[in-house]
Amino acid sequence: MKQVRRGEYSHWLRTGRRPSAVAPDGRELKFNPWHDPADGRFTSADMGQRSAGTAGRAVDRPHRRQPPVDGRAGTVGEDRGGMSAEARRRYRRPGQSAARSPREPAAGASSPLGSTGAFALGVGEGLYDTGRNAVAAAHAALTTSPVTTVRNDALALADTIDTVIAAEDIPARIQVAGAASGLAHASAREIGHVMGSVAGNVALTVAPGAAINKLAALRRLRLAPPRPTFPPFQVEWVKERVNSDKPWKIYNDTAPGARPDLAPALTRTMADGSKRRVKFDGVQGDYLVDHKWAVTTRPHATAQLLRQNDVLAQHRLIGLWEVPTPKQKTIALRQFKKKNVTNIHVKVVKP
Repeated sequence: MKQVRRGEYSHWLRTGRRPSAVAPDGRELKFNPWHDPADGRFTSADMGQRSAGTAGRAVDRPHRRQPPVDGRAGTVGEDRGGMSAEARRRYRRPGQSAARSPREPAAGASSPLGSTGAFALGVGEGLYDTGRNAVAAAHAALTTSPVTTVRNDALALADTIDTVIAAEDIPARIQVAGAASGLAHASAREIGHVMGSVAGNVALTVAPGAAINKLAALRRLRLAPPRPTFPPFQVEWVKERVNSDKPWKIYNDTAPGARPDLAPALTRTMADGSKRRVKFDGVQGDYLVDHKWAVTTRPHATAQLLRQNDVLAQHRLIGLWEVPTPKQKTIALRQFKKKNVTNIHVKVVKP
């Protein structure tokens, strides 16, 4: 039975007409005993003359048809196509607007609120209906047995699948024509209602995810451990004992934050607990700067690199080597990689 009803529904969607009744031998069954004796047209019940009754004789009723308009006859409640208002309501094509109530004027008709007011009223009604349905669904889900809720959801999903299957049988041109007709005959209030419903559904879809993300972020913020703070580092300026007029000395003295005959130093704690100073050439913000005229891999140069790396790690600081040429930068980076030095950067600064 369900397959037969689905087939009838698909036929109505494709043609706009209900399937005709068919006799067992395949003949179509159609009968209307009422007709107008003046022109022979079929009429609605109790209008005109009944051709055959239960007693098998003709029955006359008062003729209530309106006089012809522009040469065409029409009955009360009919349009010029001979279809009554009730028939138009029952058998209208997909997308064709239904009969409107006096409070819902047709498209193009004047409205006491105006087009803008009617559209705003429709948006409000759409949002209200969407919210009411969401609240009702949530209440039903919370107060209904889980088994019943799952069964209802399964039935709703099955109906949706049936609707999609039935819609697949409709040609695209029929669907487009129906949608265009419905849009052309829709009032501003109806369009606003659709827009409000769409906006409400989008809000119901997005709002829970956004709220969950906010709650999750607040929870992570509450559970996150406080970030440790460290006191500002202390630099000790020590006397520089090297005096020279060579280019490397002049280059070292031009380091950022350098002081004449003084060198910034950090205190390094040795494995045995003793304290040693490690010197640099200058200070720039949170960086300890050391100028290198020539980067070498000799033992004393490697030992100085390891001392600076260790003291910077103890004070949680970053060092900066400034070299005169890109070649020296390449040698320095190769040395850092070899000795696993990660807290010293290299920059080319021409003398």
